[in-house]
Amino acid sequence: MKSNRKIFQFFAGASMDIIREFDERHLSNLAYAYALIDYVPEFDDGIDLFDHITMNAVDVKAEFIPQGIFNMAWAYATIGKPHAALFEAMGDQIVASNLLKEFRPQALSNTVWANATVDVPHAKLFEEKVANLIVQSKSLARFNSQDLSNIVWAYAAAQFPHPKMFRKVAEAAIRSKGEFISQDVANLLWSNATMVITDKQLFLSIAPTAAKVIDSCTNQELSNIAWSYAVADVDAPTLFMIISSISVSEWKARLKLRKSSSSTSGICGRRKRSQIPGYQ
Repeated sequence: MKSNRKIFQFFAGASMDIIREFDERHLSNLAYAYALIDYVPEFDDGIDLFDHITMNAVDVKAEFIPQGIFNMAWAYATIGKPHAALFEAMGDQIVASNLLKEFRPQALSNTVWANATVDVPHAKLFEEKVANLIVQSKSLARFNSQDLSNIVWAYAAAQFPHPKMFRKVAEAAIRSKGEFISQDVANLLWSNATMVITDKQLFLSIAPTAAKVIDSCTNQELSNIAWSYAVADVDAPTLFMIISSISVSEWKARLKLRKSSSSTSGICGRRKRSQIPGYQ
């Protein structure tokens, strides 16, 4: 991709000549495209492409629909651009226009994930809108394991405790525990333990799933799972027996494999399934 950066720099420069004419779809697609290739073009004035996108997106924030908001949030989080003005504007648009009900589960979970990832959470969006939507939902059956774990991870990372919402997610997670992969399990448990929302029913119910996926856990996931059970003070002897049986040589092999694969990790490093949020 680096060999093509000259042409992407050219396209970015050409976009600057007409960016004031871009609507919300053009702006979100532009940000999304450059985040996909992990490239932030810079200009002679010291301002980069994403700075320009932010300035224009804020001006037209009232035009943004869920897909555009989702793509913008994901793009900025993926490239590590914590533009407070952008995230504030997107959050304001969701809150003011009551758009949240139009978000699909993946878009909703990844939008709050993005806010938490760049450490620019929108208080009203987190404390009221998203939490209330989850709590008041008759069913979370449309939310898959990654959606559920991403939501509570975002709240824990952003330090927004909401016991009722965590309980609703826990109930859904228990029903769909068979779908959880190692990352989902670790993030779900870590989030609850971090917020000191230690739902013993959740921890007991998810223990067999955690034991089942233990072989695919990274070192970080293993330590997070063990730490979470310790904080929750939940006895899971079978799970801990499996964790403790991992030999020193296995730990070293895991670490070596982790280092060798780090250079080929996906665009969104926190995601293990090579799942890039976007148009479906």
